[in-house]
Amino acid sequence: MKTNNKIQNFAVAAMALAAVACTDTWDEHYGNESRPVSDKSLLQVMEEQGDLGDFLKVLRATHVFSNNKPTKVTYADLLASDQTFTVWAPKDGLFNVDSLLAECQTVSGDSMCGQHFVQNHIAHFITNSTDEKQVLMLNNKYLDAVPGSFQGVSYASGRVNGAAKNGVLHVLSGGVPYLYNIYEALTTLSGYVGVGSFFKGYEKLELDENASIQSGIVDGNIVYSDSVMRTTNILFGRFDRINEEDSSFIMLVPENRVWDKVYNEALSYFNYGSVNQADSLQRLYAHQAVIRDLVYNRKYGCAHMEDSVCSIAYSKYDEERRHVYYNPLASGGIFSSDFVRDTMACSNGAIYNLHEWPFKPEDIYFYPVKTEAEYESMMTDYKDCTYASRFSAADSISDGYLVISPRTNSSNWTMEFQIPSVLSGTYDICAVVLPRTVYNATDRNFRPCKFKASIGYETVDGIEQSFDFEDEVKNDPYRVDTVKIGTFTIPVCSYGQPNAKVHLTLECSISRMESGRYNREMYLDCLYFKPNREE
Repeated sequence: MKTNNKIQNFAVAAMALAAVACTDTWDEHYGNESRPVSDKSLLQVMEEQGDLGDFLKVLRATHVFSNNKPTKVTYADLLASDQTFTVWAPKDGLFNVDSLLAECQTVSGDSMCGQHFVQNHIAHFITNSTDEKQVLMLNNKYLDAVPGSFQGVSYASGRVNGAAKNGVLHVLSGGVPYLYNIYEALTTLSGYVGVGSFFKGYEKLELDENASIQSGIVDGNIVYSDSVMRTTNILFGRFDRINEEDSSFIMLVPENRVWDKVYNEALSYFNYGSVNQADSLQRLYAHQAVIRDLVYNRKYGCAHMEDSVCSIAYSKYDEERRHVYYNPLASGGIFSSDFVRDTMACSNGAIYNLHEWPFKPEDIYFYPVKTEAEYESMMTDYKDCTYASRFSAADSISDGYLVISPRTNSSNWTMEFQIPSVLSGTYDICAVVLPRTVYNATDRNFRPCKFKASIGYETVDGIEQSFDFEDEVKNDPYRVDTVKIGTFTIPVCSYGQPNAKVHLTLECSISRMESGRYNREMYLDCLYFKPNREE
């Protein structure tokens, strides 16, 4: 695809569009009869003030950008145009003009000065000094206008509502501080480099075809006379769009010291061994696992913060992984001073700085893994048996169960299951075995099942291995029994992979002499891998 970036001789497209509908807003504040009349532009009005020279220097040094490239148009030129603006200009000596002018000597600094300082003091349309509203600035930040002040900065006495032919000027007693949104803070400020580098690594600059202007087709490719580029990031969708200005979030962000510790711990649980792009998968899923319970949307998960909060990973359909945290503000709560040192206000919420980590791995990613036995897709092999899936709504079982029946009265059957999405960690390997009364309440066959098990797994070098658990296992035939088969450390993670790396085989182990004491038929609810982090 070919692009031809044609820089407009005046302003960016968004600014030009905004100038069309200013008349009604102007008339609302300056009615036709009492409206101040001026034949001077905002630039000229500011030049006459006498104490706005520093602000004017910055306006003349800072360029309007189009498609991430500087144009020849400065913001001083823009304020001399026919577009309508409100300007909040800080008086001389109230901000560091020298540092801003030095910043403008480079392209990146010029862009930064425009976004963080100049656009933070200018908005389209008219805002009166008596208005009480949120104003959308040129940098897309929403700032608070109230009678007497703007974003907490007071107006200079008697210096408001200065009329110009293309807008209105308010003079401030200080500069308006720039508010980062959460995404900007993470990817800009050194204190958040641990988390921020993850997000920054997935940024892309892409052509916005809908906003770009086509000029024809050359050699089968669309050519654009004006191409509009935008920054995208695939992670925005996964983390509830923490870049958007019209949202409101709370994000817990650990100090770099804390981040390094918890991230390295998470890496150990996402060891993908010898698979293709193992290192990239490990970093992606370890980052995601640690970060997703750090983000909270104030609109949806924080309505009753005194009682509980739920992170953006919350799902009411997930019984094991609810991502709900109770009494978050109380002692020991995830937002309490036990973990939060201070906060940083952002334009779309707030960052809570963590000096200690409030979660354990099993709280946020090292979850139990359950394989439902009744689903045939989970079975990978069987021998000397028949099987049937039964589905039930009983509270004690999950959806249904598998009936494993010996081929003959004396057959010791085997049944192999795949266990997908395990992490590279230590689990207690369990089977949930049901009493026969779940099917027939009058059944009085209370003989237990007896079986042994083995686990198939893959080493970090991609070699398939098998381990036989030493002890035979018996269930309690009078209840739903979660029987522990043994403890095992799985070396290779299969989270997010299409193929399971772990298989568990159950083998009936009843001798002919024991047939009267044990039952070869098994009602199997599920296989349950419970995280084990005992030191």
